[in-house]
Amino acid sequence: MGNCRLFITNRSFRESYGNMGPILFWLNLDSKAEVDELFALWKAAHAKIVSEPEDKPWKLREFMAADLDGNLIRVFYDFRGDTQENDTSRKVV
Repeated sequence: MGNCRLFITNRSFRESYGNMGPILFWLNLDSKAEVDELFALWKAAHAKIVSEPEDKPWKLREFMAADLDGNLIRVFYDFRGDTQENDTSRKVV
């Protein structure tokens, strides 16, 4: 996985700018395997997991977590362009 730094301000800072509610941000990873690996790391670190990794009908493999302020993190991989051979949710005969 590549390196990334993401800064999210706390609620009191956001309120001073009129942004009161929790936010949702998306992390787009490079493969289904990366989604599963990050999920395993966060689960082992006792992150608040909202939903476990799943292949969605809209062709995203995703899971959701929350931070201590209730902000949501949607971690996903878009596999719409993958061939059947690369789709681990199906067997190729």
